Amino acid sequence: MSSFYTAQNTAQSAPETNQEARRPLMEERSPSEAERPRLNLTEREKEVLRLVCDGLTNAEIATSLHVSRETVKSELKRIFRKIGVANRTQAAVLLVRQRLV
Repeated sequence: MSSFYTAQNTAQSAPETNQEARRPLMEERSPSEAERPRLNLTEREKEVLRLVCDGLTNAEIATSLHVSRETVKSELKRIFRKIGVANRTQAAVLLVRQRLV
């Protein structure tokens, strides 16, 4: 029984030493730039996010863009939903990781 067990383990471990067998696992761990999620944002949305990354408050962003605070608030909510984050900090981190700022 032990020789069967040893042969079975050897057969199972053989693909692990094969470079081609390992390649898909390595690619899953570190996705290429083409596989990274892209932010499908308008220029205005990118502008709002850049101002957020600069540390501006909603009131300061509203003044800068000549819109109301409520407009900024609703734009941010829509942007956060689009990019899959919950708050300003997460949005800023995502922008830095995506090298958009």
